[in-house]
Amino acid sequence: MEPLFCPYCGEKNLEELDPTEIMVDNDLWIIYHYECQDCAEVFDKIVLRDEDLMDNMLEDTDENEDGFWS
Repeated sequence: MEPLFCPYCGEKNLEELDPTEIMVDNDLWIIYHYECQDCAEVFDKIVLRDEDLMDNMLEDTDENEDGFWS
């Protein structure tokens, strides 16, 4: 689920920062933060998890990826 490259400069030198978790209306939002070590841009990936679907965490995230995320 990690990015393969920076969306700003295209380099692969990325650092994963601590994720943020927020509970909204019984849905868990996990916000993954990444910082490019080459251009210093920070970008996020937000994953929405329903409490009933926590067992199937990867099923929904892999379907609509365009090769940006591993």
